[in-house]
Amino acid sequence: MKRRDIFGKWFIIAFLAIGSLWPGGHEVKADAPVQVVSAAGGDAFGIAAWSDGTVAGWGYNKFGQVGDGTSIHQYIPKKIAGLAHVTQVAAAQSTSFAVTAEGEVWAWGQGYSEYVNDDPVLPFQKRELPSKLEGLSDVASISTNGSAGIAVHKDGTATLWHIFYDSDYIKQIKYVPLKGVTGIKEVQIMGSKALLLDQNGKLSSLNIYNDFYGRYRTENEIKEPEFLKADVSRFAISWRDIFLLSKDGTVLQLNEKSQKFTAVSGLKGISDIQTGYNRLFALKQDGTVWQWNYNSGSKAKPFQVKGLTDISAIWGTTGQTGFALNKKGQFLAWSSEYNAGLATGSGTENSGSNGSELMITPVQQALSWKVNGEDINFYATSGLMDNKLYVPYTSVFEAMGVSISHKEVKASDPKAVPRSNTEWSFAYGDRNVSIVQGKPNEVYFNGKKSGAPAQIIYMSNSTLFPLEIICEGLGIDLKWNKATGEILIQS
Repeated sequence: MKRRDIFGKWFIIAFLAIGSLWPGGHEVKADAPVQVVSAAGGDAFGIAAWSDGTVAGWGYNKFGQVGDGTSIHQYIPKKIAGLAHVTQVAAAQSTSFAVTAEGEVWAWGQGYSEYVNDDPVLPFQKRELPSKLEGLSDVASISTNGSAGIAVHKDGTATLWHIFYDSDYIKQIKYVPLKGVTGIKEVQIMGSKALLLDQNGKLSSLNIYNDFYGRYRTENEIKEPEFLKADVSRFAISWRDIFLLSKDGTVLQLNEKSQKFTAVSGLKGISDIQTGYNRLFALKQDGTVWQWNYNSGSKAKPFQVKGLTDISAIWGTTGQTGFALNKKGQFLAWSSEYNAGLATGSGTENSGSNGSELMITPVQQALSWKVNGEDINFYATSGLMDNKLYVPYTSVFEAMGVSISHKEVKASDPKAVPRSNTEWSFAYGDRNVSIVQGKPNEVYFNGKKSGAPAQIIYMSNSTLFPLEIICEGLGIDLKWNKATGEILIQS
């Protein structure tokens, strides 16, 4: 199987429901779960801020954009260490940011999370954890296009920031106050410009990038903002495509050639808009969600995303995925790309009016691990398959006192190909669980064949084992609170 196919397969099984939406599993009584307050995503990864001030990240992680301090892909949301009191997250391409209640901005991912050399556990995959942007303070909200960002301060002013390299090729972060910008409610970057929405619903444009020199403008080069003839409640941008939400609930799109706004047919009674890659997401006042794949042909029209009802908030990404929060507090994701990595799973498959297929999946709460009362953290990803927990070789087993070994055994059928299979053994005290790989796999408890189903999944950076079956066979107690993500193991 190709690496991309494996990657897509594991995202299909990774994001299962919070709470008790699916039966099965050994779980304790569910506590009241925290809710998502902000979500964002880039290319095949996502981040979310929760009502307890924590942040979780998951997905494609080559540049450390998940925020766990590695470049290992994380197929289950993972809590990001060192972040607290977060009120908003933002992401684009391969970078991530968070804003705290104190007005701080934290950054990680491409350009911000450099490699950490000579780490004894991860010599080639260790990345820096999120770092605070020291040049920003009293920030209310931020936006980013991946290479730069703009912070709106609590007093309504704004600051542009971006990475640049000096004459000695030393990386620095430059902060550029946007002069003449006051009373700002929201700002986003559109190509070489910044679009700003003030508290009165007035929209203005500011040129922030020098196309001739190929760099962001200095403070002295930035001119006063130019007001556009639009009176809106909010706006959404995908690269150079801009959409406006009018105060009457209709949606307008900017025509680049005529520089005029035209109404998007079929969208009325809209309360919020967001964007993905070449798609517009719209939340109606009745709690339904609509999507428009506006670059898929002249006949493409907005269609309802079936399965998303009673929605109270939506968020966009720079990929093909959207996020939603329903009135029950469930955090959902939907996507039309098999390998999007954010929203595929055993959810509802939908066909829009333009033939697009969407999959809706509740996003799993970030998992936390305690073994014999001690917190356990590990680098490689955990996983979920058929609502069962899977963990890597270097995870909880050592803390549990479980020893692992493997050997090659001859196939029971002499005509079988291959002629031998790998047998993994997990020993604890006088008990043993063995999994012999084959078609199908065979599970043995103390040498006696069991009918328990078990998979061993080989990933590009780890091997994942079925934790619950192993604990059952070894007599180790495991409790999983699916509402909070807490997993308690007592050996």
